[in-house]
Formats: sequence, C-alpha cells, structure tokens
Amino acid sequence: MKLLDRLFGRKAAQLTYDQVAALIDDSFSGSVGGVAVTDKTALQVSTVLACVKAIADGCATPPLHVYREGADGRRQRAINIPEYRLLNRRPNEWQTSYEWRRMMTVHAALTGTGLSLKVRGDNRRVRELIPVMPGSWDVRKVSRYEVRYRCWDEFGLIGEFMPDDVFVLHNLQWSWHASLHAVSLARTAIGLAIQTERSHIKFHENGVRPSGVYSVEGTLNAEQHDRLAAHLKARLGGDKAGSPLVLDRSAKWVSTAMSGVDAQHLETRRLQVEEICRYYGVFPIIVGHSDKAATFASSEAFFSAHVRQTLAPWHTNWMQRIDEMLLDGSGPLFAEFDTRYLTAGDMKDRAQWARTMAEMGIYTRNELRDEERMDPLPGLDDPLTPMNMTGGQPAAPATTNEGAASNENP
Repeated sequence: MKLLDRLFGRKAAQLTYDQVAALIDDSFSGSVGGVAVTDKTALQVSTVLACVKAIADGCATPPLHVYREGADGRRQRAINIPEYRLLNRRPNEWQTSYEWRRMMTVHAALTGTGLSLKVRGDNRRVRELIPVMPGSWDVRKVSRYEVRYRCWDEFGLIGEFMPDDVFVLHNLQWSWHASLHAVSLARTAIGLAIQTERSHIKFHENGVRPSGVYSVEGTLNAEQHDRLAAHLKARLGGDKAGSPLVLDRSAKWVSTAMSGVDAQHLETRRLQVEEICRYYGVFPIIVGHSDKAATFASSEAFFSAHVRQTLAPWHTNWMQRIDEMLLDGSGPLFAEFDTRYLTAGDMKDRAQWARTMAEMGIYTRNELRDEERMDPLPGLDDPLTPMNMTGGQPAAPATTNEGAASNENP
C-alpha cells in the first residue's frame, strides 16, 4: 500500500482510534467461541426473542393518537389530518399501525435502527411509510453534517434518499447519524447462551450418559481394539444409551466426563438469561424468569417498573421522532401513546380514586369517564364543589317582593 501511494503521489490516510477499533470489532463480530452470532441466530435464543418481543409489544399495543393543542391550552384529537390515520390505523398498504410499530421496534431493538421510506402525495404530505429490512440500507456522510440513505431489495437498488425522505427510529446512539448494533454489543452473552444450549443438547443426545474409559487387563492387538470399540459403540450409542454393560477380563469402566450437575448447566443458563436481560434493559420476570424470592407483591412492582424504566424511554423516543419527522415539528400537532391501561389499578382502587377526585372538584365527571374510555354525558362538565370548601364567601341575601316594593316607593 505504501509503494502504491508513493507511485501515485498519494499520502496514506491516518486512521483514528475509533476507525481502528471498528475494524478490530468487525473482524471478530462474526462468531464467539465458534458460534456465529448474527441477527437471525440471536433471535433463536429464547431470552433475546422474549426481550425484543416485550419491548416491541410495549410500543405497538398502546393506541397512538395525534393531538392538536388549542389556543386555550386544551387538546383535541386531530382526526381530520391524514397523519392521524397513517399512525393510528394504517401506515402502508400491507400493515396496520400495530404491525408497523412492532416491526420498526424489533428492528431498532435488535439491530440498532429501524427505517421506513416516506411516500408523499401531490401536496407533499406523507401518505405511506414503507419499512426497509435491516441489511438492505446504509447511511453515509456526504459532508460534515449531511447524510444520505441508500436502500435496496432483492430486485435491485431502490434509490438514494435525503434525511427528510425517511423515518428513522434509533436505539442507543454513539454517533448522531448512526446507532450501536445491539447484537454486536451483546454477542458474548448471546454466544455463550447458544453454546450452553448446544452443549446441553449434546449431553442429552447421549442419553445423559457421560463418556468414559473401558480398561482391561493385558494388551489388545489392533483387531481386538477395533472390535471392542465397535462393540461399545453399538451397545452404548443411539437408542441403546444407558443399557447395562457387561464387563469381562477384569474390565473396568471409569467415567471421564462431568455430569450436568457438575457442569452447572442450569446455573449457567440462568445466568445467561439475566445477562441478556441486562443488555436489553428488561427485567427478567418480564420474560418469564423469576427466582424463588419473588412474591406476588414484588412481581406487581416489577411490572410497574417495566413501564417506567423500560417502555417509557421507548415511548418518548417514538413520540419525539414522530413529532419532528412526520408532523409539523414545533407546531400545535403532537403524538402521544395512550398508556392508561398499563398503569391502571384494580377496580376497587380506581373507583375510590374517581370518587375522591370528583368530590374534591379536581376532575369533572366527564374527565373521569374519559379515563375509563367512556363517552361524555351532558351536564357532567362542571366540577363539583364540596359544601365545606366554598372559600368562606357569604351567600347573597334573598330579595323579597316586599323589600323590592319598598325600595321602589320609599
């Protein structure tokens, strides 16, 4: 390379630390301990699939609404704009809002970024959002603060797009225009989980019977050695594993492999579940993994913490990306998830809370009906005022007919 640079008068470029680290990282990212760790193989690990599914379902299940803030500070659903149906019902010809949001979140949680192409109408309003599969697009910098997105599929190049022509959902970012690849970051934990499962499978393929050494007195010639090896393989292999072994010539069988208990298979697999959950920021109990110390009360606290610690950052990410990349940015339109069903208590606690809020005059009765997703009723828009909370204002004296007549004719 230096000789070519000298011949053509070029100066060799000096690589930065991040570029060298990226080259080293890419060269070893394909496998861990002989196990290929890719997006597809990672999804074959049940813990990875459960973590990604928990995040994706938490972003796809809540209804997504577009609101317009009025001059009086009150908001109302902006159902008369095309973006409302796009986000709430049908973002493209093939998917519902639930399916599209779930797919985009899976792409972002697994690979770091989810990308969809914007299809605009004659008035430049977004009519459709077409998702692009991971590995079928890339982003490159064309100047210091300008990027281009290039997309393709099995039929060839789709095109090169400006940032305003794509909708991008980022996960954890190291650079302002690209995200960190989640599988590459967690490849060690995922690779060990795959290796542990394979080891466990091999252990059970042998009928949970460890290998060993068959020793006899005297010396065996080559023919005797081959016959004895074939006999042992026929007696102990396949569906005959675990059958009694008859020993002669003072033969002894000495086990040379660890048992499943000695190898601590179950402990290792439990540890890998917790390690993968730590990478994805999901509580282990959400993916069906709990220890003996967990109680019903603590489980309820974990479910509530899952909404605040795991789903809330993803919801905020979704809403801000929609506001800035699909709606009017700093205008009156904004998107919001309806997560009331995720934080609602039981029926008794909700009834007590609604009664207290209504009697204190903090909420109107129609606002409480809206919390329960019920239509408003006439006459319930005014807050109640308790009799002992009138503020000390004396009541106005009643005016009688005699008093009015005497005032008119003194």
